[in-house]
Amino acid sequence: MKIGATLGFNLIDYPGKIAAVAFTTGCNYLCPHCHAAPLLRNAPDLGSEGFLQYLDTVKDWVNGVVICGGEPTLQPNLVPFIGKLRDRDLCVKLDTNGSNPKVLERLLGEGLVDYVAMDVKGPRFLWPATAGVEGHEEAMAESMKLVAKFPEYEFRTTVAPVPRGDGEITFLTVHEMAAAAKLIAAATGGAAHKYYVQKFVPRKNGLLDARLEAFPETPVTLLQEIHKEVLKYLPNTQLRG
Repeated sequence: MKIGATLGFNLIDYPGKIAAVAFTTGCNYLCPHCHAAPLLRNAPDLGSEGFLQYLDTVKDWVNGVVICGGEPTLQPNLVPFIGKLRDRDLCVKLDTNGSNPKVLERLLGEGLVDYVAMDVKGPRFLWPATAGVEGHEEAMAESMKLVAKFPEYEFRTTVAPVPRGDGEITFLTVHEMAAAAKLIAAATGGAAHKYYVQKFVPRKNGLLDARLEAFPETPVTLLQEIHKEVLKYLPNTQLRG
């Protein structure tokens, strides 16, 4: 499996676990606010063997692995790689954009992943702008249904600046975030999901769309207004810094 970067371990990326992190290369989205641009542009392949060897040296305290990216479900060797993690009795968390429901269905059916975090790119009518590509709307809706069946899962949306059709760039609005919450509830047939509303953090020379680097972090007042409204549709919504 192609791995472009790794993190030794932390207590943040996998709730309740001490987890190492593997960042896969490549993605089928071009989200303007993406922080992972280096993984999408000719990133070196570090390979998986070195990462697996590292896990063997920290097996006494690391009990989980996060696979993120890029988009991990594009990797043809994802399943065998997870199998090697399972052989080491490690819990597995997958971060995904939801564009490959067939892969998620297999992971679910074979019980390979313990926790899935799916990025919801705002309301459906804005997905071409927030994801930077068109044509994945049906797949993302199907993935929402599948994600809600995993042992643990979360949905999350970054309240980022969005390039509008007229050239204007503005943050996702309260109305748009409410539409995203209603979409999750409708697609899954329920509302008792963990949903995280995340702030956008600019990064110089690190975003896929350099125009967004001039924006500040998402205003706290906007996050609070969004949280209040979204709670009407997904009562387990939380703000995440």
